[in-house]
Amino acid sequence: MGRLLLVWRLIARDLRHRPGEAVVFLLAVTVAGASLTLGLASDDAVATGYAKTREATSGPDVVAVTTAADPTAVARRIADTPGVAAQSDPVFAFDTYVEAHGRTAHSSVEGRGGSPSVVDRPLVTSGTWVRPGGAVLERGFARALGVHVGDRVTIGTRDYPVVGTAISAATSVYPWSDAAQGPGPSDFGGRIWLTTADTRAAAKDTDAAGVHLIHLKLTDPAATQRWQKSVFTPERRGDVWVNTHNWQGILRTDSAMIRNSRPALVVGGSLLAVAAVVTLAALATVRSARDNRRAALLKAVGAGPATVTAVLLAQYLLLTLLATALGLTVGTLAAPHVVDPSAGLLNTLGPPDANTVTAVLLLAVVVAVTGALGPALRAARTSTVHALADPAHLLTRHPHLNAVTAHLPTSFLLGVRLLARRPGRAVLASASTAATTLMVTALLTWHAELDVRPDFSRFGPIDVRADQTGQVLLAVTLAMVALSTLNTVLLGWSTAVQARHTLAVARTLGATPGQVTAALCVAQLLPAVPGVAAGVPAGLALYWLFGTVVVPPASSLLAAALAVLLTVGTLTALPAWLHARVPAGRALDAGPA
Repeated sequence: MGRLLLVWRLIARDLRHRPGEAVVFLLAVTVAGASLTLGLASDDAVATGYAKTREATSGPDVVAVTTAADPTAVARRIADTPGVAAQSDPVFAFDTYVEAHGRTAHSSVEGRGGSPSVVDRPLVTSGTWVRPGGAVLERGFARALGVHVGDRVTIGTRDYPVVGTAISAATSVYPWSDAAQGPGPSDFGGRIWLTTADTRAAAKDTDAAGVHLIHLKLTDPAATQRWQKSVFTPERRGDVWVNTHNWQGILRTDSAMIRNSRPALVVGGSLLAVAAVVTLAALATVRSARDNRRAALLKAVGAGPATVTAVLLAQYLLLTLLATALGLTVGTLAAPHVVDPSAGLLNTLGPPDANTVTAVLLLAVVVAVTGALGPALRAARTSTVHALADPAHLLTRHPHLNAVTAHLPTSFLLGVRLLARRPGRAVLASASTAATTLMVTALLTWHAELDVRPDFSRFGPIDVRADQTGQVLLAVTLAMVALSTLNTVLLGWSTAVQARHTLAVARTLGATPGQVTAALCVAQLLPAVPGVAAGVPAGLALYWLFGTVVVPPASSLLAAALAVLLTVGTLTALPAWLHARVPAGRALDAGPA
């Protein structure tokens, strides 16, 4: 119990005196966990939202669409078929173009009565249900048009006031909610409800032929395909055109809305985890002198290496558990909004499944162990006297490196030797830069793909999905840029802290503060160059793996690469300049941090 109390008091003291370090680590791991949660939970969130919507609206298992002018015979034939649990009356609908706020959009118009139907009862989310002269729009379609209750839509030559918005599980979400299209290829479109009388009048006004929709509930909802094949055989169809849709197909179409977003979230979460590892490693380096001294004091009073390692890792593991919980919470709360960009489903929250929790927890633990275990073990193995004295570290001699760098300018000579002294930090800096460049390249490639798309894909109904993919890519890229910015500052600061004795000696031998600052920038920029060189092709390859093979303009890629390198140099210069301002004599006399 005494050891646990000691560990807890040390953790509380660190959190109280240095909360910034804990917050930085917490944010880094939380962002990575939230992105991974969103990516892994997206499919479950779509299925959950559709199931809740289907239950709330008495959604059909099968929808039959027929062009028969009198659907009575078709409806009677379906009703007499074994396996039908419930059937709605045929609904007259037609396909047309509507106008609102100066925008024209493709849509179906369905005629409904005032009383609820047995199957497919749209749920009103704002306003009221249909009434003579009033229109109700599917919620996702209304949002895409920018229409609210009280606005007006034009169908044919007549304006209809919007009296409400609603959602339904009988069709896919916008822009795939137009089920009133007859034989031939289908087009994107929305969904509008009018009264039956208004619908027939509007169809007559627009010279639309119209179809009839028959919504069905089966005794075995899982056997929709078998039921469809047994009922609508060629001999039973006759001369009447009949098409059917089942709820499984509707769910698959809804899931396609996030098809391009899910890879961005999963891959982005993994890249953010890499950035979080760099963040933790940089923090561990910054506090290495403090941790070494703490380890020495613990060993001086009798603590063993295992106790010392546990004390140094306990804070990170505690923050890891908290970050995992926060990441799961944030991802779960955001999932309904990410997976339903067209607002066509109920936004119902559901707990993440066991696989998602395990993956996020494993990710967080790997980040913590990868970033903190090495420094903790080194501190535990360091000699007690050596750690308390905190002497300057002797440079490792590299005869070939010395020969190559001997004639370089002072800044490059010092920078290359600092880099050779800490190759692990160079790998971290390169990995962080590569991850950022990869996401920036993917975002540029997405914009390039958008530019070569036809107008109907860029500015038509399908832009709902394109906009959502772009927003996800932009959000992950901004998170990556923010985390990499923090990493660059931390790595520059940690390099300056650990090299303070070496650089102070260099200054006593004639190096100027400007040369010392430039040397620290060189030590960061050299590993950033291969990171950028690897990030560009990796970003293109990953985008091509999940999307379309398209190459952004070379000028855009070059400008992005140069911008990344310029940012790395600028962010490194600030901590380097602050350290270079300290007089060399004070740096040599400074005790442990």
